[in-house]
Amino acid sequence: MVTRTTSYRLRAGAPAPVKGDCTSLEAPAPATISFVLQTFKAEKQVTDTCEDKEQLLCSTDMTGLGGNFRSASYTAQRFLDPDTGEIIFQATEALREEFIEEDEVPGVNNL
Repeated sequence: MVTRTTSYRLRAGAPAPVKGDCTSLEAPAPATISFVLQTFKAEKQVTDTCEDKEQLLCSTDMTGLGGNFRSASYTAQRFLDPDTGEIIFQATEALREEFIEEDEVPGVNNL
């Protein structure tokens, strides 16, 4: 059985200061009154987890060689399946992230 999870991450720069007013030399106001976080788009990451994977991804399936997967991790569950004689893996495979607009992130309007 494959379990698919989707995660989101805002892409942001460093917090930028917001300039305040310095009204006079006698009663100076702080030059910086707050900070704002500037975001630009978001990343949508899809990860599949499977506890009974029989075949590993190939190198050409990874993004560096033109594929669609960003990372993959495998752990041997059973070294020889009694029914098939194959090695069975627990697998986690992450697809390449998709860049989306911030307002497409679920729940962003509740912030």
